[in-house]
Amino acid sequence: MLRQAYHSFRDLISVLIASSLLLALVGYATDQAVGLFEISVGAVVVLMLSFYLLFGSGSVFFDVVFSNAITIYLCFFAFFVESLFSDVDQIFLSVGFILPLAAFLLGASLRRHQIKEIVTSGLVDSDADFARSFLWLLPIAAIGVAAFVVHQGTSFSRDDLNYIFLGEMGLIGFVVFLASKDFALLLVDTGIIFSNLFSKNVNLIKPAFAFFTFYSMNIVIFAAIYRIVDHLSAIQNFIVRGTPRDLTFVESLYFSLVTISTLGYGDILPVTNAIRFIVGVQSFFGTMLFFFGVHAILTHKKSQEF
Repeated sequence: MLRQAYHSFRDLISVLIASSLLLALVGYATDQAVGLFEISVGAVVVLMLSFYLLFGSGSVFFDVVFSNAITIYLCFFAFFVESLFSDVDQIFLSVGFILPLAAFLLGASLRRHQIKEIVTSGLVDSDADFARSFLWLLPIAAIGVAAFVVHQGTSFSRDDLNYIFLGEMGLIGFVVFLASKDFALLLVDTGIIFSNLFSKNVNLIKPAFAFFTFYSMNIVIFAAIYRIVDHLSAIQNFIVRGTPRDLTFVESLYFSLVTISTLGYGDILPVTNAIRFIVGVQSFFGTMLFFFGVHAILTHKKSQEF
């Protein structure tokens, strides 16, 4: 019993360290736009430890899914702030970022007995129940769309913008609070599904999961590198739509995705040798990852045929 608890806690700490490093990288890259370097790193630590204390040992797959959800939330939050609320004061940005996370933790705590029964049973909901877990995204999406509509052609004072932002994030937090049970179970179910798929199809899941992980890491890590190098450099490294200027974090994500997919739209151009070298390195790794993924899948398919 103690040995199992030790291994479970050890796995949690390992994933916690890896997740914190990922959040630190993304948080630092978004720091100039949203200023959430310390808060974003602290969020994953507090949430994952709190969830562990509330519901006991989970699985490595659940911890990965949980930390990845927070990373995705940070990316969407950065996009939301850069697009509509770039002039909001730092204290309001920090409170707004924490509101949905705190609402989820509070809602999950109040429903911990219901959630723990499913966590400990290891049973996955039916496909219909699993699909319904995504319904909580609809009101959140509606709030986001409404925010874009309201802000089109409308100018607000800085004070008004602060409270409008806080109100919208409060609404999102309220929706998350109401849906905290469904969201928690969605994370648990996803972790269980990943675990089952891995155990039943280990020969396929290993290369596929590795390919997806390294491909997404390539995009995020190089996006952060572009943003950080651009931020620390005294010269302009990019021309964006004909204008030399620094990239925003959202633009660096877009440029990284375009680079690794070899689309090359031409709206963002690297103009310094240092950035061009980094682009070449990313393209090389992206090509190698693509051939690795195709080779691994074809190899597995042939082995199943014979």
